[in-house]
Amino acid sequence: MVDPQPLSQASTSIIIPSAGQSLPGAETSMLDRCLATLAQLEPSPKEVIVVVGDEFQGDPPRQVNSLPIKVIHRGPGSFDFSRAINCGLLASGGDLVLMLNDDIEAESTDWIGKMATHLDDPAIGAVGATLLYADRSIQHIGIEIGDDQPIHSFRGCQLSEAAAAGADVARDVISVTGACLLTRRSDMLNVGGMSQEFPSSYGDIDLCLRLLRSGLRVVVEPAATLVHHESASREPVIEPWEWERFIARYGEDANSWSLPVNSATGHHYDSPMTADLVDGEDREQIRHEILSLREQALGAETRSQQLSDRVSNQDDRIAELEERVDERDSRIEEWKDRVAERDTRIAERDARIAERDIRMAEKDARIAELGAENLRLHEDLARSAIIRLARRLARGPRRNV
Repeated sequence: MVDPQPLSQASTSIIIPSAGQSLPGAETSMLDRCLATLAQLEPSPKEVIVVVGDEFQGDPPRQVNSLPIKVIHRGPGSFDFSRAINCGLLASGGDLVLMLNDDIEAESTDWIGKMATHLDDPAIGAVGATLLYADRSIQHIGIEIGDDQPIHSFRGCQLSEAAAAGADVARDVISVTGACLLTRRSDMLNVGGMSQEFPSSYGDIDLCLRLLRSGLRVVVEPAATLVHHESASREPVIEPWEWERFIARYGEDANSWSLPVNSATGHHYDSPMTADLVDGEDREQIRHEILSLREQALGAETRSQQLSDRVSNQDDRIAELEERVDERDSRIEEWKDRVAERDTRIAERDARIAERDIRMAEKDARIAELGAENLRLHEDLARSAIIRLARRLARGPRRNV
């Protein structure tokens, strides 16, 4: 029997969900900075799959040195980390899959190889790394249970403090962060990929718990060290409903989270397999197809919701236009009333003008009559004067006695 080839950095598909944002004051985006450090990997990974959405800023990344880059669109809708990872998973071709945030920068050229070594052990299902803040304090070096909640071990501490507590060597943990999580592609498909129930928070913990429940271990490799500008691309907000969903799935008792699933506990998880395989069927291919169908259904649901929102918006727009039409009709009726009032006033004025014209005509007629009568009087007076003058002339001049 031939021993399987060791899994390595060269057989890794790196999946990076990205919005293309930049750190404050930076000239290049976080994605470009991340890709620049990945281009230094020796050997190069099999591929880098950048998953973008409608919120992506700028131009999609191009070739960086010899780094093989593939850009895919996760579909419509708001940012959804789990869906982005599933889209990348379905498009990937490597034996290993590395979930990676775009706000991470590597400090060495073989850190994936250090993580991949653990996956040569078939009992291990996921591997995490050491993530540091820019000030070199610890952001992540494994996730454990504290006060019945998942917490980042040694968060805010120095590496020396973690080393003093024995955390400078690889160890088993309940989960590792999805900001840098390496797993086999087949194992991720086997548990159904990332859960659609956790689009933003708890999806990585949910994935690790499902790997644990399938009988695999989760470990963290401290020697793989990276800088993580945590939450630089989005606000670190955990909504109450996300925690409620997590508790609804795994229960209040944190000690039972990593136990195998059984019908008595009522715990469940997203699994793409609901029936036994028929002899000769390809388990991984079937899981791939089912996860693909789930993603298509989610995309169809998102598009349906978008269409529903557009219809609702159109209905609101139509209602708004109808209100504006009603307002316009009311104004038109008001204008008609005002025009009718104006026409009435004009008609009344015209009637008064007509009455005035009649009175003026009557006055002019009277003046004409008086003028004619005055003319007759003048004529009569003139005749009388002529007659008297004629008579005087006829009598001759007077004589003095």
